Amino acid sequence: MTESKPKVILTMQPPELVNKLMNNEQWARLDAVADVDRNVIPDFHADGVAERLSGVDYIFSGWGPNGRIDAETLAKMPNLKGVAAAAGNVWPLFTPDALEEAKKRGILRANSGYVNGIPVAEFCMAMILMADKDFFRAERIYRERREYINREVEFPTAGNYHKTVGLVTASSRIGRHLMGLLKGYRLRVLAESRSMDEAETASYGAIKADLETVFRESDIVSLHTPNLPATHGMIDAKYFKMMKDGAWFLNSARGGVVNADDMIAELKTGRINAILDVTDPDEPLSPDSPLWDMPNVILTPHIAGSEGGELQAMGENVVNELTHMIKGEPLDYGER
Repeated sequence: MTESKPKVILTMQPPELVNKLMNNEQWARLDAVADVDRNVIPDFHADGVAERLSGVDYIFSGWGPNGRIDAETLAKMPNLKGVAAAAGNVWPLFTPDALEEAKKRGILRANSGYVNGIPVAEFCMAMILMADKDFFRAERIYRERREYINREVEFPTAGNYHKTVGLVTASSRIGRHLMGLLKGYRLRVLAESRSMDEAETASYGAIKADLETVFRESDIVSLHTPNLPATHGMIDAKYFKMMKDGAWFLNSARGGVVNADDMIAELKTGRINAILDVTDPDEPLSPDSPLWDMPNVILTPHIAGSEGGELQAMGENVVNELTHMIKGEPLDYGER
């Protein structure tokens, strides 16, 4: 008699996200080890969902869903053994009390935070090289003037040779990956981190530095700090005023870590520049924000993380982690 496969359900919002996360080969791999219910659950509290939960062994989650798993919902899944998320963390899927219960039950949890961080680090690497090269101003003035541009006159400090890059919260997953990328370039890297000592920092080819040194000495400062109560608004006027004339501030982390008014005030002077993939309090940025019209500001609509074909890397990671769970193998990116 053939042993039945464990049951996997999918939950995310919007439901069609799964079509971007998964390709045919990945579906085939998952179907080989599990009985997959492809009818995505966008809300655990929607009508008819409770009846589908009793036999669930594993959950494939993405961003969302609208309704989190609370203690009552978790109790309806007595066989639940693991959750793998195509997202930075699994815990937002649960209410706090349900998460504690999941830990007590030994429910495995794996996320795609490292995988999702790779394109963010790549985005930052590209922006660092382009900003140091004075690409953004060069493109703008060439388009405006439509004539010969004497680059040695217009861009006397451009280039990446021996420029200084400063990373704030360099010990983050993205920060560590970015340091690895930077290691291959002729750049001086300053790394601010409370959890990495000088020896570990040096192993990435970087120099341990405090926050003030990072802002004072860097040609471009890249922020990698999570937005927590303790970090909200921590990058304020004090730090922006420390920056060198012509320096760049790159934020691909969270807008809330920055005091937006203080940043805008310093940017209005034209003394510094910014590349902002995230903003606060508005995302999308409000139409009347002064940032739109500043020639020294580059704005992108939160594109640093996985998008397009990059989403399939997270789908691949979820398939790998669910396979590990089912086969009793160690997880690649498990949560405690």
